[in-house]
Amino acid sequence: MTASQCVCGFIEDEADDQTIADHLLEVFAPEDDKGTDGLVHLEGERNLTCLCGFAAATPEKLDAHFVAVFTPADAIGRDGKKHHPIAANDDCMPPGA
Repeated sequence: MTASQCVCGFIEDEADDQTIADHLLEVFAPEDDKGTDGLVHLEGERNLTCLCGFAAATPEKLDAHFVAVFTPADAIGRDGKKHHPIAANDDCMPPGA
């Protein structure tokens, strides 16, 4: 299995301690947990819901929701670096571009 990688150089570790989704949330999610839509997005109850009302079927879908609402169009994180997942066959375009 190929580890996911961020354009900034982050690579998921083999122990899976930090995933690409964890990394992207770390660099994009602001301290107040408000997304680009102005709503607070934070994991609610154990049933995989976001405080905005989004209900996910899997933890991965909830992670994808968080990445989508926190990632600005220019993919520049709070650290000032560009962040988006890349793959070996990827032309380095951000998700959804």
